[in-house]
Amino acid sequence: MFNLFKKNPETISRTTPGFEEAERRTPTVGIILLILMFIAGIYFGLFAMSDIANIPDRPASLSSCSYKYQTDTTGRTIYDAKYPTYYEEDVINSLAYENSKNCAVQLSPLEDTAGVSALFTKRIAIEAKIDPIASEYVDLQQQVNKIQSQIQRATGEYGVGLQEKEAGITEPVFPTAPSQQSIVELRKQEAPMLARMSVLKGQVDALKPSLDAVDAELVTAYKPVFKAFERAMRWYEFKVFLLQFLLLIPFFFLALRKYLELHRKNSPYTVILTTIVAVLGLLLLKTILFWFWGLFLEEILRVLVVWFGKYNIFRSLLFYFGMFFSFAIFGGAVYFLQKKIFDPRRVTIRRFRSKECPQCQTNLDLSAEYCPNCGAHIRTTCAHCSKDRYIGLPFCPHCGDKSEV
Repeated sequence: MFNLFKKNPETISRTTPGFEEAERRTPTVGIILLILMFIAGIYFGLFAMSDIANIPDRPASLSSCSYKYQTDTTGRTIYDAKYPTYYEEDVINSLAYENSKNCAVQLSPLEDTAGVSALFTKRIAIEAKIDPIASEYVDLQQQVNKIQSQIQRATGEYGVGLQEKEAGITEPVFPTAPSQQSIVELRKQEAPMLARMSVLKGQVDALKPSLDAVDAELVTAYKPVFKAFERAMRWYEFKVFLLQFLLLIPFFFLALRKYLELHRKNSPYTVILTTIVAVLGLLLLKTILFWFWGLFLEEILRVLVVWFGKYNIFRSLLFYFGMFFSFAIFGGAVYFLQKKIFDPRRVTIRRFRSKECPQCQTNLDLSAEYCPNCGAHIRTTCAHCSKDRYIGLPFCPHCGDKSEV
């Protein structure tokens, strides 16, 4: 019965066992050239894969203002969540620099279809009323900030002057009278500005609800736009992935097939195909991972980071288990490599080739049937010709009988 999980035993070639530690067929110059070939292959391959993205038609990008109307799972706009405003002055300052005219002239077809253009026209009309008010408010705020800085400095000097006066200094560095007079004059300059700012703020507050109402309509109008744009981008990314995959996969399997063929022959040219397979394999892996990353891995990771970020203990455990995961990945790779290199059957072949005991590497010229150093059973009698043959090798050196012992 066919067993999907049945592990087939590995066939160890007696003539080409591989992993010959003492052999080094490629000279230093050849290794350098192979490294240069690998670097050049990766460099040009990445450019080729990147250039393929220009073949399918990329969906038209949304306007630069669209990001302000994208909402998260809670219904709050991502922009407000990232840049929260804590003071009313921040709101007025932002209004002074908003200009939806630039957005209205760069709308994509998806935005036009959703009626976003008409909503931006309404917003531009409201901005035209708010702009001069907010600009004047910002100018006054800068002047007030300058005056308040001067008041703060004069107040500090006045305080020092009082201390000098109490100390009985006859020639104080900061006389109190000039400082006091300066504070009074600065307050007189500040008062009308603050009064005007209050009036301007009231005017902005009167217009702000209508602007918020338009923004709420834009948020609603943009929801299907973002969904349609996301679908278009996923389809575009799939077409790019498919083109990259179809370009790479035939050459990868051809190179892999040739590599396996040369490896079975223990060819000295295997190392060339090893480099080619490595380049194509890395490009193929990058293509697959990047597609899956954009498809769902990035979102899963973002959700996990947000969730783990809420609980410090889970975040600590995430890094803790990440450490062990790295041990398992890299340590496991080295383990399987070492296991393959030092497979007892491979070690036996290598040491017999060097006329050494497979157990302790004692020279076989010193041994007869058993190793004189470790007692390992080295030779036995061939059942076919009754002459000595090595244990662990499949053929008798005298009669050629194939019955591994």
